[in-house]
Amino acid sequence: MATRTEAGLLYHGWTKPRNTGLFGATWAATIIGFVLVISVMVTMMFAGFGTGVVVATIATVVAAPLVWSRDGRSGYEMTVLRMQWIRARRRKENIYRGGLFSELPGGKAFLPGIMAPTKLYEGEDAAGFRFGMIHMPAKHCYTVVLRAWPQGDEAVDQSLINNWVGEWGVVLAAMGQTSDIVAVVPVIDTVPETGNRLLAEVDRNTAPNAPALAQHSMYDLAESLPTEQVQLEARIAVTFRATTDARKKDPSEQAVEISRRLPGLCAALKSASVMVRPMPAADIVAFVRRSTDPASQADLERASSSSAGHGLHWDDAGPVSHEEKFDQYVHDGGRSVTWEMDSAPASAVDEGVLRRILAPNPDVPRKRVAIIYRPHTAADAVKIVDTDYKNALIAEQGGRGIGSVTASIKVESTSRAREEQARGHGLVRFGVLITVTEPLTGDIPAIEAIVRDLSVQCRLKIRRAYRWQAAGFYGSLGIGAVLPEHATLPGALAG
Repeated sequence: MATRTEAGLLYHGWTKPRNTGLFGATWAATIIGFVLVISVMVTMMFAGFGTGVVVATIATVVAAPLVWSRDGRSGYEMTVLRMQWIRARRRKENIYRGGLFSELPGGKAFLPGIMAPTKLYEGEDAAGFRFGMIHMPAKHCYTVVLRAWPQGDEAVDQSLINNWVGEWGVVLAAMGQTSDIVAVVPVIDTVPETGNRLLAEVDRNTAPNAPALAQHSMYDLAESLPTEQVQLEARIAVTFRATTDARKKDPSEQAVEISRRLPGLCAALKSASVMVRPMPAADIVAFVRRSTDPASQADLERASSSSAGHGLHWDDAGPVSHEEKFDQYVHDGGRSVTWEMDSAPASAVDEGVLRRILAPNPDVPRKRVAIIYRPHTAADAVKIVDTDYKNALIAEQGGRGIGSVTASIKVESTSRAREEQARGHGLVRFGVLITVTEPLTGDIPAIEAIVRDLSVQCRLKIRRAYRWQAAGFYGSLGIGAVLPEHATLPGALAG
């Protein structure tokens, strides 16, 4: 929701999707607790006090991980994550070796982990643009990536900026209406400037029969570009779920559906001042390979600008070797660290709240920020806002003191959310992943301090993605790895 001020609009009122039960626990934990209490009472009545004590002890052990939580995760979530990590290390599943001298078929460098089953196809949309389509068979999901050129807000009237933000909300709401869009992931990627792209642009725009002085002047200007600068690239990944048996089994059927809808999607994003164009398969392979192997960036830029292209395929986009550690991801001469958003800003913010962390930073030249939007369908949105409002009323009626004041504020915000949803606004879950890649000799503690400082300036509370750094790395790339879709723990046991 938004509040109008003289300087513009302020945005606030985010809530964490959670059904609150008694004493701040979830409804699932509350129901399980009631079942355990009744079980203990029945046991004491019919099996004796001693047996009842044993059952009560077991019930306490079962219920404690549901009540106790840390960083938004229940004890069960923390335990399962720890056990999965220990098992993966014991089996050495956190180590990957690819390339010509590996045991992989064809000596390829496949993408590892959750991206291993994926395949890349290419199609042509109704407007005549080639687009790459990443298929994740296990989830029946297809992802297309759009190269974006977002409009800056310098020297732009505030009313126009407010309109752009509103149009972006309309786009997300419209995607929720379609019911088959799983996620929309804008990614702001910054990498060191090599100068190769400018040289290639000059080469394309310089006529062979131009005067020698003019040619030399153009190339001298291109070569004088300082290489210590940072280049910014933006892209938007849209993940679709196949809704028919034919699309689940045959990627070409889904490609037809996506090609029909892509021009309209691009036009909708243009209304929010985001110019986009579908990325062909070769461009997707290039930025994925550049991310997994940072040393290949200069070679890829030179090869991509040639008529022959870089010649790489999806099977070559992964790292030659990687090792996932507890707090970082080591891959092909680089180390990456990923942070996740723990909670949204607690106070009202303006549209430029993320400006500091999105902007290029010479201290962290390889930085990637992904904002994951997961639109609810219209039917789900109605149920969710009504449930949130009812839960807030129950909390307000049963609370006292400061808790009652907090509950009253939540009642007001959930009531306003119901009104906005009734007017056609969408309901969207969102999160943020921040990934920084450094050389093996990089100072990770200094990078940690910089990222945390930037997040505080953006009013974001973040936490390091311990024990799932590899998944976080590929989730922030915007190539179809929607991490909540891969959760292995039932929602009833979550925090």
